[in-house]
Amino acid sequence: MSNRFFLGIVSALLLLVGCTNEEIVNEQQAPEEGKITLTASVPGESPETRLSLTPDLYSKNIVVTWKEGDMLQFYFKQGVTIYEPTFIQLALEDITMEGKRATFTLDIPQGIDNQEPYTVWAIHGTNSRLSPDGDILVNVSPIEFTAFYLLKNVPIMGKVDVAAGASIGVINFEHLGVLQCLTMSNSSGEGFTFTPSLGFANQEAGTDWYYTATEGAIPYYNLTSETVQNVNESLPPLLPPYGEITIPQLSGAQLVQWVRPIADTSAPEIVLNALPPMGEPIVSANTKPARAAVMQTGRAYHLYALWDGTSLYFTDDTFTPPALPLTGNLMHADGGDDFIGVVYSKGDGNVYYNSTKNGNTWLGETLLGTGTEARIAIDQIAGSYKPHVVFTSDNKIAYTTFDGANWTDLVYIESNFSGSCYKPDIDVDGSGYAHITYTDTKGGNPGPYLGGGTPDDDLTNIMYATNTSGSFTKAVVFDGYAFYPYDEYRYDRSRIAVDADGTYYIIAHKYANTYGTIKYYLEIKTSSNAKGKSSEADTDQYDIYDLQFVGENARALYKDNNVNRMARIQVSGSTASFVFPYDFSTPGIVPHGLSRCGYEAAGLSGSNLFVRYLDQSNPVENVFSDITVKSGTQVAAVDKGDALFTVFLVYTDNADSSIKVREVQYTPPS
Repeated sequence: MSNRFFLGIVSALLLLVGCTNEEIVNEQQAPEEGKITLTASVPGESPETRLSLTPDLYSKNIVVTWKEGDMLQFYFKQGVTIYEPTFIQLALEDITMEGKRATFTLDIPQGIDNQEPYTVWAIHGTNSRLSPDGDILVNVSPIEFTAFYLLKNVPIMGKVDVAAGASIGVINFEHLGVLQCLTMSNSSGEGFTFTPSLGFANQEAGTDWYYTATEGAIPYYNLTSETVQNVNESLPPLLPPYGEITIPQLSGAQLVQWVRPIADTSAPEIVLNALPPMGEPIVSANTKPARAAVMQTGRAYHLYALWDGTSLYFTDDTFTPPALPLTGNLMHADGGDDFIGVVYSKGDGNVYYNSTKNGNTWLGETLLGTGTEARIAIDQIAGSYKPHVVFTSDNKIAYTTFDGANWTDLVYIESNFSGSCYKPDIDVDGSGYAHITYTDTKGGNPGPYLGGGTPDDDLTNIMYATNTSGSFTKAVVFDGYAFYPYDEYRYDRSRIAVDADGTYYIIAHKYANTYGTIKYYLEIKTSSNAKGKSSEADTDQYDIYDLQFVGENARALYKDNNVNRMARIQVSGSTASFVFPYDFSTPGIVPHGLSRCGYEAAGLSGSNLFVRYLDQSNPVENVFSDITVKSGTQVAAVDKGDALFTVFLVYTDNADSSIKVREVQYTPPS
């Protein structure tokens, strides 16, 4: 959208404006023949949008009144005939009730039979005309941001059906659009001159949510059909010449714009643009998130921004500069009672931790150490909720936790027989102990050489380690080995979940070659020694994404025979099996992670953000086509205790390589 009428809607405080239905009693004498006396009521009983646009100094409201000199346009219709407009200008004596009502007399057009019913439309604050087809068209072109005091009127309209023989009537006006109020603060030591506008945070995915005006396409609201249509007209001159605005040093300004919102269309994520008289355009360092709800006519939407001499920011009404975006490549995330913890890299070979309470402000970065493949689990102990992190570091598994004041020194879990350890996963039991699974290329005893000099070699075991005894002890869970030329078994990745008592559930990906017969599948094992597996195939059609313990069962997110699915792990005696599978219906998705509730999954559809959740117990799958996730990064689905019926999607945005949080709310079962 690059035109001089460009406007945007902002997400912030909503001020409701309604239309009064109160009947107004006219105390004047009946007018003479050929005239009608009308009483016009401004929109709304509550003072929240003002035609004279004087700000209320004691609130964020914009007060509604008529003012002397207001010009009104009237259209009369009887039968199929609409007459040319009649104009009146309000005098001071017309206005009563502190500006909420105005009563006046106007001529009935010749040709109207006042002994038959007819309709009167009234318009204020914008131009209008009759179309060649006999429709009443009201211009609803947006305007640019302007200083509050320069915007004298906002478009409103009213309608009254006059009964046969009536000489008085009441018109209750209603708004044709919304006001966007932008309050700017300049905290720098120099004046700031600029032309403000709002733009799409994602230009490719941006969609107009209000009616714009471009050369040859001017939006008009059709009063008879109650729809907006574009008319092939030229752009009118800008009068008065809105544009550049100057905010003095250490000062502020209240700006405003008017726009007609598009029905059933909500605003996307936006940025604030500032074009100085010379130099490069300035774009806000942060964004306003997409609105969940559409704009409603008659409301005022407030936005706050700060210029500090270097950067432009969206803020709240305190004009406090926000924390800078968190740049990093997300590896994993988990939720506590009122926060989200993330682990990530920055392209320097290190693992970092940060956290957020609201998804916008990050609380502080911690360098955990050199490594990759980081995973995080936040314990669910009331009053604790401490993050525990594992990652791969120099062929070892590194572990650390936050003890309430500091991060503990790294503890390293090494290979049993000088192999390489990698691909860790972690969960925490109800006592705060860590349970870790990982791959070790030499986890078991390599054994002797057998027949023909071929070694009975140890191949990629899945290991389990826990610190319930105070220090980490290790055990082989899935034993990979080769007994050439007969057997070869390899395990290369795994996921773990534990219950409050520390009972573990581990899923591993397996390659088996038995006398030349190759099979791939997933194996399950629990600490009670229950075992099971998925289906199997002679090509690798299997993967493990995540595992969470939920209620009394573990829930898995995995690929089985090329089908991405979620399922519960059921244990019966010594047998563990996948039961009650849910297969994803969105084609081509790649799941990444489960939330702690076990029913919410996040991942990718192509390169776009994907989520699956339950809404009133019904599965919903949604692809965010406006969000492109950075290649090579992970997506996480996170629950946190203070946000019921909400899943938080954590991802790295491809547009700016910053870690962001997308909130998705849903409806619980009734």
